[in-house]
Amino acid sequence: MTEDYYAEPMEEKKSNTTLIIIIIVVVVLIVLCCCCVLALLVPSLLGPSVGNVFSNIIEELEMTPMP
Repeated sequence: MTEDYYAEPMEEKKSNTTLIIIIIVVVVLIVLCCCCVLALLVPSLLGPSVGNVFSNIIEELEMTPMP
């Protein structure tokens, strides 16, 4: 007659906050690396064209007669 009735322990739902934080940090690092690569790549690709513009300006200034 002395049966023990007890509630079964509830299974704790493991929150994936640690996994989410790790994923966010990795994504942010990847984005920052891409920005750094672009910051180095774009000027190197556009360098000659920008240099040509300034060279043309200097050449045209030399050709104009000074009063």
